[in-house]
Amino acid sequence: MEYKEYIYYLEHIGKDPSRLIFEDELTGLYNRRFLFNYFQHKVAWDALEASPVSLLMMDLDYFKNINDSYGHDVGDQALNWLADILREVGGEENLPIRYAGDEFMILMPKAEKQAALDLGEALIETVHQKPMPMEEGNTEVPLTLSIGVASAPPDARSDKALIQKADTALYYAKKAGRDRLANAGTIAPQDVFAKTALHQLEKTTIAGRKRQLASVAECLKRFSQRQSQFLLAEGAAGMGKSMFLETVHRSLAQSKSIVQIRVAGSPQELYRPYYLISQIVTNLLQRRDDKGEAIFTSLSSDEKAFLSRIMPQMAEGKEISVGDEKAYREGVFATLIKLMTKVIESKPAIFLVDDLHFSDEATLLLLRRMMLRKDAPIFVCGAATDSPQGLKEGQTNTLGRFCTAYGEELGIQKISLTSLDEQDIVSHLRAIFPRVSLPEGFGQELVQVTQGNTLFLSEIVRKLVLDGKIALSGQQWVIYPLEEGYLPRSLEEIVREKVAALDEETRQLLDQATIFGDNVPLSALTGSSDISEAKILEFVDKAVSQGIISSDFQINDETIRFLSRRVLDITYGAIEEDVKEALHERVFTKKTSSRQLQP
Repeated sequence: MEYKEYIYYLEHIGKDPSRLIFEDELTGLYNRRFLFNYFQHKVAWDALEASPVSLLMMDLDYFKNINDSYGHDVGDQALNWLADILREVGGEENLPIRYAGDEFMILMPKAEKQAALDLGEALIETVHQKPMPMEEGNTEVPLTLSIGVASAPPDARSDKALIQKADTALYYAKKAGRDRLANAGTIAPQDVFAKTALHQLEKTTIAGRKRQLASVAECLKRFSQRQSQFLLAEGAAGMGKSMFLETVHRSLAQSKSIVQIRVAGSPQELYRPYYLISQIVTNLLQRRDDKGEAIFTSLSSDEKAFLSRIMPQMAEGKEISVGDEKAYREGVFATLIKLMTKVIESKPAIFLVDDLHFSDEATLLLLRRMMLRKDAPIFVCGAATDSPQGLKEGQTNTLGRFCTAYGEELGIQKISLTSLDEQDIVSHLRAIFPRVSLPEGFGQELVQVTQGNTLFLSEIVRKLVLDGKIALSGQQWVIYPLEEGYLPRSLEEIVREKVAALDEETRQLLDQATIFGDNVPLSALTGSSDISEAKILEFVDKAVSQGIISSDFQINDETIRFLSRRVLDITYGAIEEDVKEALHERVFTKKTSSRQLQP
């Protein structure tokens, strides 16, 4: 394989290259992938005062009624009609975008708030003056818009925050009666509580982890002195292992001098040697400007052949004989050490590894060797179940054996993510809702229901927000008394309740996403379906709002991740066996045809 083809592989690994486009297939406008890519590469977030950016987020009022009354063909006409208006009113300097479903945006580079408000008013006026003509007959359909406006820097200083602010303003415009514009900078918090509380839940760390985070801080202190570290956060299912790693990741996100890589163990890959280190190497190469081309060309033909045994996409034609098994294993190991050393370039590197109990032995041994070297400090921060019972039948406790054999040599430090007590739970609620007034005995009731399970607690808090059981009364947050039987009795119950609240099309797409497992590229999900990407994006937004999945944009594609492996397991377990079989077959067929498109 030519290295340029390998770069193509790196940029499209796990993705469907036929779907990585920047244009909406229905309207011809830019799509959400374009927006995120533009935010990453074109907006100077550290120089917003000199180069501001504004965002209008809008949707057609009562769009569902159009589909129900006239059919989906007329609904598509309405979307194209709006797209034409956005082009006309937006002008050449602004960028119209179809965000998802009937949600649209106009991105205004170098535009301040007043210019965005003026454009929003012009859009509303134009929509009033130009009803949508029906393609058949002489009738017209009067339509209206609701618009939310946000600007950076006054309202936000990052891409995610800017979208959230515009989305919150749109929510307020619809709540206030629709057919209007709302300015994110003038909305009272109590008027958009449901939206802002959900955004807040994404940023709030769980209480009761002060001691564990202090252990991370101590490791980072030694790491800054170029001492390699190995920290293992252990806990039962639902104790917030993924959330803990996310907290560590966020605290390190601003550091530009440290290489930080996030990967996750997979039970399906457990017996494939070096599968985890392959993920790490791929991530490291993707971060380089040349995608590692200079490093790759410096390797000998034998070294490239050794690598191809664990990363087939790097094969160049030469094959290594495996007659001497010991020599072969040593060749692969030595080549990976050389490659890792070259890629890291003596920079401090932090590897955040979720589900480390699904690690392969070869990866752990290679990480050990890297940690014992003195040229570049390595910090392995992993999360794992606290006992072999977290593994499925037939899977061995590779991590446990490794810790026993090398724990003292590497100074492996273990911290336990234990159940939350009443004080932890109350502190968590007050971190989200300052000075909240709680019903008598509420903290103890949550302890009894959740058994101190952090994931279950987070899901209950989300349910309270979505159901309007928490409100801002004057300056005081209040949790209203709950009716008998309101609180779910298990995490399974609350997840199944969320899934049941989705419409049929959204549930089918959720089922399809579970077949891929965790970290699903949006392009792959779209490619395995006969549904448009805009509809898939609509599904993503619904599932995110329900707290089932999260999404993140990386290298030209959105990646969907279930909130935890436990949520994934519950969702997957709820699918009928015949449906599972059909979905697995469809995904396999689509993956095979997608590979044929790649060089």
